[in-house]
Amino acid sequence: MTRALVSIAWHGYALATLAYLAYLVRQWRALPIIGRTLVGLGLIVHALALASALVSQKGFPLGIAQGLSMLAFLLLAIFLALDLRYRMPVIGAFLTPVAVAVLLPSLLMSSETGPVPNSLKRPLLPLHVSIALLGLAAFAVATGVAVMYLLLDRQMKGKRFGLLFSRLPSLRFLDELNRLLVVWGFVALSITLVTGAFFASTTYGVFWQWESKEIATLVAWAIFALLLAARFFAGWRGRRVAVLTMAGFGLLLVSFFTSYNPSQYAGVLR
Repeated sequence: MTRALVSIAWHGYALATLAYLAYLVRQWRALPIIGRTLVGLGLIVHALALASALVSQKGFPLGIAQGLSMLAFLLLAIFLALDLRYRMPVIGAFLTPVAVAVLLPSLLMSSETGPVPNSLKRPLLPLHVSIALLGLAAFAVATGVAVMYLLLDRQMKGKRFGLLFSRLPSLRFLDELNRLLVVWGFVALSITLVTGAFFASTTYGVFWQWESKEIATLVAWAIFALLLAARFFAGWRGRRVAVLTMAGFGLLLVSFFTSYNPSQYAGVLR
């Protein structure tokens, strides 16, 4: 039943992707409404599937299939909130295809999971995992916005005023949206690092083990800390910020994919 619900949600997201891509080419007023409706309905169905799985697992997403499913859900939830807030549906042409691509492996992989390990049965650990995945989703959306910024900036500098120039929001808007997303992602990542160290110390007796995922997460945290400091104190804007956002997110992906084995929960722990 859970896989069937996720499949229904995925097809809804795929149809929404087509609507947003069509809107990028031809700005018919009905297309954003169709896209938002399909994403919203997909999120409801997807939430039911995740809730069904997580309740039986004491709140822990187990295995990479469920981790990817939660990541896609959170990414689209952030996108829909932004779309409803700013009325910029063209952003969906860049973000919904990513979510569809992220969720597809979750459907193709086996969803069978073992019991939750005793070491993970901690009252606040599900909240820690949720914050970690929420931060990763925020950085994923920020990276999508950074890509849009670079594409638009390239067209403007090359004086090639094509389709993207007439469709995308202004560079100033994209830069400000990137800043907002990175701030929230950084807060979530900082909480994740602190709580991850706490849980590691109480479980394994050490705060830090210098594993590859931990190093990648720490370097990504340093990149985003540098990025925000440069924004606020040195006035950094534009291309440098966009490139650093993409670099930091790339490191978080390394941590994300090395955080999994069949008996562990999903997410960037530290």
